[in-house]
Amino acid sequence: MKTASVSLIGFMVNRQTEHRLQTEQAEQSRQLRLDSAMRAGQLIAPTDGASSDPAALASGLLALTKLDNADLAVTLLVDLWSPKNPRVSHETAVLIIDAALRSPSSNAQLIAAELLCRHSTRLNPCQSLHWPSAVEGCWMPDLSPRAKLLLVEALVNMTLAGPTNESALRAVAVRLYGIWRDDPEPRVRGCIGKLIDSLIGRLNNLGCKDFTQGTQQVMLSELQEAARSRNDNPDGYLDRLSTRFADDLRDWEWRWAAGREAFRVMLIIWVGGGHGGA
Repeated sequence: MKTASVSLIGFMVNRQTEHRLQTEQAEQSRQLRLDSAMRAGQLIAPTDGASSDPAALASGLLALTKLDNADLAVTLLVDLWSPKNPRVSHETAVLIIDAALRSPSSNAQLIAAELLCRHSTRLNPCQSLHWPSAVEGCWMPDLSPRAKLLLVEALVNMTLAGPTNESALRAVAVRLYGIWRDDPEPRVRGCIGKLIDSLIGRLNNLGCKDFTQGTQQVMLSELQEAARSRNDNPDGYLDRLSTRFADDLRDWEWRWAAGREAFRVMLIIWVGGGHGGA
C-alpha cells in the first residue's frame, strides 16, 4: 500500500513539473515573439523619428508576418502603401499580402484581399511579383466569401487596367482556372466559368495547347471544360457582378484583338509599299 502511494505521489509530482515546464516554455516563446515584434516595429518606425528606408520597412513587415502578427503587418501596410505617398514597393506589398492570405487569421486575410483590390489597377498582370503566389494559378477555398469576391474583383480590375497583349490574356486565363479548379462551391465555379467563357474564343484562336503562368500549367481543353460550366448564380447581386466582369473581360479581349488586327494591316501596307526590302 505504501509503495502504491509513493508511486502515485511521484507520478503527480512529475505531472506538475512537466506542466510547469511547458507553461514556462510557452511564456518564454511568447516573450521572444513579443520582443522580436517590437524590434520589427522599430525597423518600421524608428524611435529617433527618422524615416525608415524601404529595405528596413520591408524587413520589419515581413518579420511581423513570420511572428504570427500578419494582422498587424497588413494593417500597417494600409498607410505604408498609399497611392499618393507609397513607402513600400508594389513587390513588397504583394509579399505582405501573400503572407496575410496564408495566415490563419480570417481578419488578416480579409484586409489583405481588400488592399489588393484597392490597388489592383496599379499592378501589372504580366508580372508574377505583382500577384500573390498563394493564388497564382491556384486557390484558397477556405477564404471567406467576401475575401474571395475581393480577390476575383482584384484580378479582373488588374487585367482590365493592364496591357492588352497575349501575356496578360494567358495570365488571367491561368489564374481564373486555378479558382475554378480548386473551389468546391458550384456557385463559385459557375461564376468563374462565365469569366473564362468570355475569353475562350480568343484562347482558341491563339492555336496553343497549353498555357503557363508562374508554376502552373493549364491545358486548353481544361479551359474549355471550365467555360462550358458557366452558370448563373442564384444570388442576384453576384450574378449581375459576374456578368459585368465577364462583359468587361470580353471588351478588353476585343480591344486586344482589334489592336493586333490593326497592326497586321499596317504591316501589310508597309511591306506592300516596298518598305520591307533591302
